[in-house]
Amino acid sequence: MVRNVPVAAPAISSPQLPAGAPPVLLYQGALNVGRGLAELLAAMPRVPARLIVCGEGDCSAALRAQAQSLGLLTSGQVEFRGYVLPAELRLLTAQATVGIMLLENVGLSYYYSLANKFFDYVQAGIPQLCIDFPEYRALNTRHEVAELVPDLAPATLAAALARLLPGGRPGARYQQLAANCRQARQEWNWQQEEKTLVQLYAALNLN
Repeated sequence: MVRNVPVAAPAISSPQLPAGAPPVLLYQGALNVGRGLAELLAAMPRVPARLIVCGEGDCSAALRAQAQSLGLLTSGQVEFRGYVLPAELRLLTAQATVGIMLLENVGLSYYYSLANKFFDYVQAGIPQLCIDFPEYRALNTRHEVAELVPDLAPATLAAALARLLPGGRPGARYQQLAANCRQARQEWNWQQEEKTLVQLYAALNLN
């Protein structure tokens, strides 16, 4: 198997929050059904953090309306950035505190998926809130970089984020996952993954 992992980024340190600034949750990707975004928005009133959403999709209008009805837009707790250029997105990811990687089990393509954003968060050195599906669980067993959740109930999401950000600040568990990200990023990058592809090509040539 050859995974579509990103090119290794320059070494970075753990994101540091300015004094008094709330932690930042970052979602990047399509705003479609099955991405756990409606449930995340429902959890946000119980989460002492800001959420930045990068991307658009079929659910863009509905999600903005939900955030508005919850007062999350007026308070500034949730911000929809729309489409973001790749270079800007990399910068936003590196400045975030926690990445969001949630999916519903709406089909095998989701259940057995391996999203690019999982590795993007690792390369940025930030822990992530991630659904407990097989591929993500297997990776997390090798390098524990994510707080896995068994379901998308708003209470489940809020509790998981509280484990990472007790009192609205990165806690001991967060720091350990961030350290694990810095180790995993040395393995989960294209410079390493391309070796597998080269080996596959070499085997084909031998035949």
